[in-house]
Amino acid sequence: MRRIDLAPLTPEGGSLVGYLHDPDNSYIHRSPRPAILVIPGGGYRKLVEHEGDPVAWEFFTAGFHTFILSYSLWNAEAPEPLGWTPLAQASQALRLIREHAAEWDVRPDRVAVMGFSAGGNLAGSCAVLWDRPELKARLGAADGRNRPDAAVLAYPATLMLGPYVHQSSRRCLVGEGDPAPFDLPSQVRADTPPCFVWSTMADDHVPVENSLEFAQALRRCGVPCELHLYTEGRHGLGLGTVEAVEAHPHLASWAPLCKQWLGRQLDFPVSR
Repeated sequence: MRRIDLAPLTPEGGSLVGYLHDPDNSYIHRSPRPAILVIPGGGYRKLVEHEGDPVAWEFFTAGFHTFILSYSLWNAEAPEPLGWTPLAQASQALRLIREHAAEWDVRPDRVAVMGFSAGGNLAGSCAVLWDRPELKARLGAADGRNRPDAAVLAYPATLMLGPYVHQSSRRCLVGEGDPAPFDLPSQVRADTPPCFVWSTMADDHVPVENSLEFAQALRRCGVPCELHLYTEGRHGLGLGTVEAVEAHPHLASWAPLCKQWLGRQLDFPVSR
């Protein structure tokens, strides 16, 4: 295994850590491998550790190259809204993965994004807002290399309008500004990449309607989507296997299901 570290991603900050498989001609996957950019949640106020490294390792052991994004967070001492900054950093991370594809043995046309809670908002934004003028102005390019080929959203905060908004994420992103450009269900189009979405009916932090309305928008636009809703399980359980958080064996089935789904989307039979 080889580790890479890149920072900053934009003038405002952000960093990328990558875990790369060593080339192995005796292994079934002899060609370059797909990559997954993992984005932890935390309400845009912190980065939740168990949604970073443990997730990256889980999917690394299935054969994917994995990367973890650290992005700019809202600062209570200087409470300016984040705006497009986190998405610019995530977009730059996707571009860098593709720019280094030959060096890192990555398939540039097989790069997925995976996010949890507020990180799910950011992953969804990568999928839905990838070509918006505000983002292009920040990136200085409009070549589409920041568009993921697939997106995984775990208990995501997708709504910025209506009664089911995750208020903390909206405040951190837009403050008193217009939240409409960041409302993901209303921004979905036919060129949104395929999505895997999961949540729990018992989530009292980010209401399940955030997943339902996003999935409905994908369906209306003809975008392939797999949606899993679990009856039980609180918000923020990550893999569902971390004892220090709360182990939830039934909910933990999302990860093997997601590996199979990603394997189909990215043309990559998973090893486990």
